[in-house]
Amino acid sequence: MAETTVDNLDRRAREFYNKALAALERNNIEYAIEMFLQCLAVAPNFTQGRKFLRAAQMKRSESLGAMKRMFASAKVAPTVTKAKLAIAKNPLEAMQIIEQALSDDPKNGQALLTLAEAAEAAQHYETAAQTLDTYVKLNPRDTKALHWLGRMFGSTGRHDLAREIYERLLQANSNDFEAQKGLKDATAHGAMQGGGWEEAKSYRDVMADKEEAVELEQKSRMVRAEDHVDNLIRELKERAKQDPDNPVHQRELGKLYAQKNDLDTALQYLEKLFASESGNDPGLEKEINDIKAKKIQTKINELKAALVATPGNAALEAELAAHDTELSKLQLRDAEHLVEKYPNDLMYRFDLGVLYMKTGNINGAIEQFQKAQGQPQRRVASLNYLGQCFEQMDLLDMATDQYAKAQEELPMMDGLKKEITYNLGNCYEKMGDLDKAIAEFKKVAAVDFGFKDVRQRITRKK
Repeated sequence: MAETTVDNLDRRAREFYNKALAALERNNIEYAIEMFLQCLAVAPNFTQGRKFLRAAQMKRSESLGAMKRMFASAKVAPTVTKAKLAIAKNPLEAMQIIEQALSDDPKNGQALLTLAEAAEAAQHYETAAQTLDTYVKLNPRDTKALHWLGRMFGSTGRHDLAREIYERLLQANSNDFEAQKGLKDATAHGAMQGGGWEEAKSYRDVMADKEEAVELEQKSRMVRAEDHVDNLIRELKERAKQDPDNPVHQRELGKLYAQKNDLDTALQYLEKLFASESGNDPGLEKEINDIKAKKIQTKINELKAALVATPGNAALEAELAAHDTELSKLQLRDAEHLVEKYPNDLMYRFDLGVLYMKTGNINGAIEQFQKAQGQPQRRVASLNYLGQCFEQMDLLDMATDQYAKAQEELPMMDGLKKEITYNLGNCYEKMGDLDKAIAEFKKVAAVDFGFKDVRQRITRKK
């Protein structure tokens, strides 16, 4: 079943969700938990709501004393048993039952596994993956759960995350046959999903290359010392002699030389590969661009160090400024090219938006961030940047809307939420609404009194 998001949330569920968020802001944790539970009863595959619920449950648990936590944990076992019995007949009911147990003990491993089992039975694979991800963070050596998480990531189409799980399993046990197969499948699915494989000679050719790529990638991840990298380069060069047109060899050699910081040689391999028919890959193009930028950045660092030794050197300052300009132009040109060539890759749009902001192209930045917010990993950051863009254009009401949306996405007052809340307060102050401004600054001050100038902001305004 499709994942429920804020955009397609049922009206009743949205009402509960908004009440829960408001309760979190007031630090009314008990009521927030109850409202999140009501929301999830209506929309059980609403993973964002469940993320917030878990954060609230964790906060409540941490506020209890050791004795109270012990008593709460003791209440979990019979509830877990009840939920397990309900899975076969009604997995959705089982999910509701087990959340009651997690409210008592949110780190209980059996309760988390039972929720994942119920979610999978209900075909809510996103919720199962989210729950297993929480479990393995608490129990990182549970290989059975890691295998399960890898399968769930695959079921939701997140093959890159599945690959990371299987690589982690193989680092612990290189003879894990199931992980080897899972890694090959995740790599192949991810490659075909990402494009560039439709021009391969045959499916057999694709799979043969990907299987070898998996083997080489594992080796490159497991050996990081300089001498081991040199050994792997020598081994790859021997393979390349036997099969000089194999793109896997060329790409891995480029990566390894980049790892050694031999950037010129890395570019020779990767640019040659990109110029061939085998190089139709946005990831490869970005690797090349990143190495070019790294070359310029290395020179910039050298010039900065030289200026420290000889401050005021006009020639060095001019050379440094020229390289800074060159780097900005290179990054902007490459970012625009990547967006033009791969318009549906929202990560590239986000990167381009950041560069547009940096170079003062606010209209261009807004266009990219509005599209990039569709990428879950960049949604909050995109909303924050949109707020900053509108604020620079003096569209303060639109800026506050973006900051408020970004706030809603984050359950706890971490570093990013502090920045967003501060920006919202600053925007309210510019609008002349000092009461709202101080209210936002106080939210930050409540967890970090030394953040920027919030102390002065809340004490000078009455």
